[in-house]
Amino acid sequence: MQPVPLTPRCAQLLDRREHAVIGVSALNGYFTPHTIRHLLGWATRTFARVHVLVPGVELAGTLVARGFPAARAGAKARAAANNTRNRVIRALDALDPPDATVFDWNELAADPAYEGARTGLERLFATDPVFRQHCMDAIRPIVGAPELSREQAESALPFLLAELPFVIDSPSILGTGSSVFCYPRPMPMVDLLYAGLLPVRPAPAQGFVSTTLTEAARPTHHLSDST
Repeated sequence: MQPVPLTPRCAQLLDRREHAVIGVSALNGYFTPHTIRHLLGWATRTFARVHVLVPGVELAGTLVARGFPAARAGAKARAAANNTRNRVIRALDALDPPDATVFDWNELAADPAYEGARTGLERLFATDPVFRQHCMDAIRPIVGAPELSREQAESALPFLLAELPFVIDSPSILGTGSSVFCYPRPMPMVDLLYAGLLPVRPAPAQGFVSTTLTEAARPTHHLSDST
């Protein structure tokens, strides 16, 4: 695994090796069982504590934005999220790490730190036109469409706002001294967030690290793997 900290501060937080949030997406061909095993193997060897984040029910909104009927989107989202969670659980069971947990953001809906962060983002979206535009720009790659109607964007928006709190302040939400959010590439808005170009900024103890498989860790034969 090749970790690439986004900023020098992120590199310092990575060096602490205290805590990581590992983002694992559903309906994403990158996250095969092979990749998940290597990613979590690296994480559990590197950090004292690991939380693995899988999508919550807001995944259905991104499917609606892709054109799925709402009646089908909910069932497909639940199946995809459960399949992703099961892949993570199987990988963790094989690794048997001392302190690793899989969760989705809906499980923290009543947590004051998470609720406060998400409510603050929703308020910014409603009141700050610059932030709102950045959010709309970020939704397009999440959905995978170059252009979105207003209705499509509104369907997918809850997914973005549900995930962002963990990129901004995982230490407060998950009770750690410091944390890095790990994902294969910078997520939408992350570059702007860590460059200080948004009206909200990451907590001092929050970092972001891109994680990609090294050549040696990639499977010899790539097989199509449905989620």
